[in-house]
Amino acid sequence: NVLRKPYETILSEFEGTLLAKEATGDGDVKYHLGYSRDHTTRGGHRVHLSLSPNPSHLEAINPVIEGIVRAKQDHLDDRDRARVVPVLIHGDAAFTGQGVVFETLWLSELQGYRTGGTIHVIINNQIAFTTAPDAYRFTRYPSDVAKVIQAPVFHVNGDDPEAAVQAARLAIGFRQQFKRDVFIDLVCYRRHGHNELDDPTFTQPVMYQEIARHPTPLAIYRERLLTAGTVKAEEVEADATDFREILDAAQGYARDFMPRQPIFAFGGLWKGFGWAGEDWGADTRVSRETLGEVAAAGRRVPADFTPHPRVARLLEARAAMVEEGDPIDWGCAEALAIGSLLLEGTPVRLSGQDSGRGTFSHRHAVLYDQKTDLRYVPLDHIRDGQAPFVILDSMLSENAVVGFEFGMSLANPHQLVIWEAQFGDFANGAQIVIDQFIASSESKWQRMSGLVPGLQPQYASAVLPRTQAADAPELPQAAGHHEPEEPSPAQGRGVEPA
Repeated sequence: NVLRKPYETILSEFEGTLLAKEATGDGDVKYHLGYSRDHTTRGGHRVHLSLSPNPSHLEAINPVIEGIVRAKQDHLDDRDRARVVPVLIHGDAAFTGQGVVFETLWLSELQGYRTGGTIHVIINNQIAFTTAPDAYRFTRYPSDVAKVIQAPVFHVNGDDPEAAVQAARLAIGFRQQFKRDVFIDLVCYRRHGHNELDDPTFTQPVMYQEIARHPTPLAIYRERLLTAGTVKAEEVEADATDFREILDAAQGYARDFMPRQPIFAFGGLWKGFGWAGEDWGADTRVSRETLGEVAAAGRRVPADFTPHPRVARLLEARAAMVEEGDPIDWGCAEALAIGSLLLEGTPVRLSGQDSGRGTFSHRHAVLYDQKTDLRYVPLDHIRDGQAPFVILDSMLSENAVVGFEFGMSLANPHQLVIWEAQFGDFANGAQIVIDQFIASSESKWQRMSGLVPGLQPQYASAVLPRTQAADAPELPQAAGHHEPEEPSPAQGRGVEPA
């Protein structure tokens, strides 16, 4: 219980008696839930520990964690990336099989997505539900996938706790010193089935006969300490008895009472926010003077900067649209919206494939000097004191990039985070993230997001209604069933389009 989650809370989740304070939505199975707490070390230092909720879709959480960490680092101005450290725990089969693993590893070395290294722990129990290793990998180690970024790997015996601690210390030291990903391959086994009802002897009879004869890590380590004279047998038995009594008392409480689970949705940077209720109104008006200032900045470049002549004419035309009150095009409207937010103090991050120029040459938010190839972003230089504007050309991935940006939006609600699909149906490359996180995280985990999926202006696609259909309680006709006359409060609501 690394996070020191109260045993009453854990056991009440098994008993089905836990109630969340002021919670709405559908909830999720107990194995998917997150938790966080502040831990005080022996040296008196306070460390915030956070376990993020995640779905059954294996490894899908990886880029989300990286985005959360990057947002926290940026908020703390942690340029050395030493104060917030991501830790990812993998299964050996999923790590070798899921493409999002490779995508996330690749992101780790890209400037716009770097978090200063992740500590990876592969629980190498040498089985995937019922599938044997020779059916899901051809390499000796599951960690061989990490060779793509040349990350070091520490292989350690799961029956040796002290060796595991030493491997962890080495991994942490490497990460903090070199700011690179590092892996621990914890070679172990799964004593029971995949879940409470599973019988692994159906498919791995010989393996599980051997496991049944093999002593547990606790028994092995206890014998080691007794042999060394480090502890006495009665001390070990007393500790086990005391701990069992603690669990029995916690279970009794969980059965007789209904513990109240605190809502973590409005902690940290979310403090001051609340449930929207029925009022979704907001005053989005800005002054003509503000629009004029943004438009003027959009065409302004340094004196020694040589823009492309066609781009320069485009930027002049956009400024004229605003100054003369003419109809404005998509690119101009987008620039005005982003620029006005920056002047109000709201940071904006926009990423996607070819987003700087725009796939259809419709944006040109990033200019390139025709003599030096230097990069210049006019909207990042409207006036002193404005909020920063980060615009990135992402790697050619949808799934990991959307997951990363979703994580960014979770950690800092004061920043507008936009992901842009290069073409319309390219968004379905991130369908797992859309279904399991964007459309349902509020209903399942009380986690809200302001992520904006930016869609290009020049195409017609079913991506928007398909995304809405993922939230069936809001659009029952999309799921092929009729809306009940009196919807249950437990139906919940997913994340509405921002």
